[in-house]
Amino acid sequence: MATSDSSIRQFHVEVSEAELTELRRRINATRWSERETVADDSQGMRLAMMQELARYWATDYDWHKCESKLNALPNFMTEIDGLDIHFIHLRSQHQGALPLIVTHGWPGSIIEQLKIIGPLASPTAHGASAADAFDLVIPSLPGHGFSAKPAITGWDPVRIAAAWVVLMKRLGYTRFVAQGGDGPARRPAATRSDRRGKTRLRAAERLLCQARGLRADHDHPPANVVRTGGLTRRPGGVHA
Repeated sequence: MATSDSSIRQFHVEVSEAELTELRRRINATRWSERETVADDSQGMRLAMMQELARYWATDYDWHKCESKLNALPNFMTEIDGLDIHFIHLRSQHQGALPLIVTHGWPGSIIEQLKIIGPLASPTAHGASAADAFDLVIPSLPGHGFSAKPAITGWDPVRIAAAWVVLMKRLGYTRFVAQGGDGPARRPAATRSDRRGKTRLRAAERLLCQARGLRADHDHPPANVVRTGGLTRRPGGVHA
């Protein structure tokens, strides 16, 4: 009887030059449709904009620069429910940091979250208090980034939420909070009222807004505190 592997392995991002060359070749070989018949976006994305984007990806974009940024962070891989899940795990230098799992949107990737890592893990370097610090876990959704692609259906929000609970337990966290935007904000989460968690997450909301260059919207409720006692269908997430 096969057993699952619960080990946590270090992961290093490395895309070969041959793969990048092939990607550029495929971009340059794009067969374009005819130009739109209007001078606005009413017929969708304009041809000129798409061609400029393709040109940028094929000639100007520096993947190795992005690769270096990713590899400067602690990357890991672990198997959950038969699927390899990639994640960044960064512990704050501040004692008592609150564990926070951050889920990117769909479609999207962990690259969206790179600019929030500093303000949340090292708040004192960004004008905030050490009491606002978080230990960060930033996973790639199944089938996204460096996580494995599911071979079967069923990886819905409920299953992903359950996988995140397994991941956080595996990292030694029995109490944590969760943040998500877009689709992940609707990920189910085990919830329970916790004043300290709500205060921390309100501070995190402000830091997230600053890091993303957004205006804090105080009409949004604080995120639900995540505990590992069971799953409900109540949505949770810091809205920023």
